[in-house]
Parts: sequence; structure tokens; C-alpha cells
Amino acid sequence: MSTDHAGAHALPAPTRRRGGAPALSLPRPSRLTAALALLAACLLSACGKEEPVRPAPRSVQAPVAVVRAVEAVECRSFPAQVESLGSVTLAGKSPGAVVEVFAQEGQALKAGDPILRLDDQELKSREQSLTASMAQAASERQAVAAKAAHARANLERLAKLLTQKVISQDDFERARTEALALAREEEAIAARERSVAAQRDELRAQGQYLHITAPFDGVLSRRFVDLGAFVTAGQPLALVDAVSSGFDLTAQVDESLLYTLHVGQPLVGAVPALSPAPFAARVRAVVGRVDPATRTFRLKAELPPLGAQPRAGLYGRLFVPARTARKILVPAACLAPRGDLPAVFTVDDKGLAALRVVKTGGRFLKVEFDGKPFLTDSEAFDDPSREAFVEILSGLSEGDRVACAGSVPLRDGDRVEAAP
Repeated sequence: MSTDHAGAHALPAPTRRRGGAPALSLPRPSRLTAALALLAACLLSACGKEEPVRPAPRSVQAPVAVVRAVEAVECRSFPAQVESLGSVTLAGKSPGAVVEVFAQEGQALKAGDPILRLDDQELKSREQSLTASMAQAASERQAVAAKAAHARANLERLAKLLTQKVISQDDFERARTEALALAREEEAIAARERSVAAQRDELRAQGQYLHITAPFDGVLSRRFVDLGAFVTAGQPLALVDAVSSGFDLTAQVDESLLYTLHVGQPLVGAVPALSPAPFAARVRAVVGRVDPATRTFRLKAELPPLGAQPRAGLYGRLFVPARTARKILVPAACLAPRGDLPAVFTVDDKGLAALRVVKTGGRFLKVEFDGKPFLTDSEAFDDPSREAFVEILSGLSEGDRVACAGSVPLRDGDRVEAAP
């Protein structure tokens, strides 16, 4: 009985850890109390942290642009080159070797200035031979002319004697035949003399073509031959471009635009060597023949004065109107991208700035011509001093105001004061 009583009042055996040491176990109320204490400590710690300080709104002066949709002319770009209106290719009429060169490519010339000279020794030899033939013919003509004059005088004397019945008719006829023969011989020699003189004059004219000179004031753009080269008749020798006659900007344009262009129509052109900015031009000529190999036709536009002196062959571009479209354009300086996202800062009625993400289209340069904007999408002639525009496809509406702070960083909530 004692044994059963002792087992009824015995305490539960303590649990042991893996290492063999006994582990104490807390009753359930004690565990709940510890968890509540830990939670309270966390809450007190969180309450002790301060909220992040937001930067105070600033007042920033920046240009403010009002968004407007405009009817703009979109242009297609074509490579072009400068051509002189007074361009002449010089050639010789006779074969020969180049024996003298007087002018170099790029040299300014006055009318009549020598460019080069071909070998004229053969022509000179032929001219001397013809001159000698002329002298011989002249001598023969003078001798025959003296005989003819004597024959005519003798014929007149015999005619008187014939009337007096002193000579026979046969003697008179022989004298007249002799006089006529000498006169005809004199005419033949004179004709031969004139023919030789004409040949000599022709040789002298050919000799002038051996001296290649500038036909007008201009620039020697090309010299196709050098000293010592042998040239044939009609071979191009030099190219001279007039300076005072003006210049064109010409391009090969796609045939789809052939019937949309006419003389006097406004275009946009660019010649980087003369001006970094695009300029307004007008169509001078539309050459309607289409090249079957390239499916293009030749378009000529007037090149306006651009300050620097144009030179034939300079590279340029022609921007040909393709279609008219209504676009929302904002200056590129108004963009405030956030990473890869294009964005702008809009300005509300209170002057507060707000960041707005937008969807952009192409980047353009705008040229005003007769009050109409022409858009070029070429970056090749972007002038740092010329304002570029970006098309807004979505995110802005007409009447919205955007801040163009440029290098000044804006933040949401800044007060924007329109710069004067």
C-alpha cells in the first residue's frame, strides 16, 4: 500500500535534452506573457522612428511652353550635290600631247586665262608649208597676169589691124585664143591661191583650240589631263564652273514623288559645308525622265546665298514634302526622361510642376517657309544652336503647359515661374 500511495503523488519526470541534461519546460501562461512583452518592445521601437523628411518645394524659373497641335509638312530626305549653273567642259579639236599646264584645280580664273596648251608643232609645219604654197601661187599668178595683160594689149592691136585688112582672121583668132587661155590660167592660179589661204586660216583656227583658255570668270573644278598626256580630238580636258551664274542643289528623287512636284514649290535643303542649319529652297526644274535602273528622276532646287562661296560638288540633302499631318510637337529641351522612360514636367494653374510620362515619336528640325512648318527627320545636319522638336504621341493634350527647364532639375511640387 505504501508503494501505490507513493506512485500516486509522484511528480512527472523532467524531460531530458539530447545531451542528457534535463530541460526545463515553462507552463503555457509564461510563454504567452513573453510573446506579449516582445511585441510591445517592437511597437515601442517602431514608434520611436521618425518619418523621412520630404524636401521643401522650390521656386524655379524656367521657360513654359503651351502644347499646340500644328499642321506640319513631313519631308523625305534624299542625298544631293551642289552644281553650277554655268559649268563648261573644254575639249580640243585636234590630237596632240599636253606640253604646258598653266592652272591647277581649284584655281580662280578670269576670262581668257590659259589653262593648258597642246603640242602644235605639226600644225605649225603644215601652216608654213601652206604659206609657201601661197607665195608660190602668188608668184605664178603675177607672172601669168603679166602675160595675160600683154596678150590683151596685143589682141587690141591686132583687132585694129584686122579692120585695116592688114592681118588675116586666122592670125587674130590665134591671138584671141592665147589671151583667153592666159586669163583663165590667171583665174585658176588665183583660185588655188585662195584655197591655200583658206587651208592656212583653218589650221590657224585649229591652233587656237590647242590653247585651252577659260571661257568666262570662274573656277577650274577639274583638269582631266596632266603634262605629257596624249589626247585625242574631242577628249575632255578641263571643267570650268562659273561663279557669278548661281548654283543648284540637285538630287535623284523617288519616282513616286514625280507628280507631286512643280517649279517654284518650296523645299528644304541642307549643305553642311556651307551652313549647319537647314534652309528653305524652291524647285527650279523637274526633269521628268525616270532612270529605269534606279527608278528615280532628277530634281533641281535653287541654292540661296548661305554666306560662304558655294563650290560645285559639295554634298547636301534635299527634303521633299511627302505628306501633311497634324502633330503635337514640344521642344526637345522640355523632355525630362527618367531612365528609359520619356517624361515631361507639366505645370498646373497654380504653377506647380508634376512629372508625367509620355510616349514620343520622331525627332525633327523645323523650318518655317511661307508660314508653314516643314519637318526634317535627319540628325546629320542638327545645329546645336537650332531648336529641335519631339513629337508627342500620347500623354499630352492641347492646352497643357510644360516646363522646359533644360539643365535645371525639377521635382514634383516645385513652383515654376515662367522665365521672361
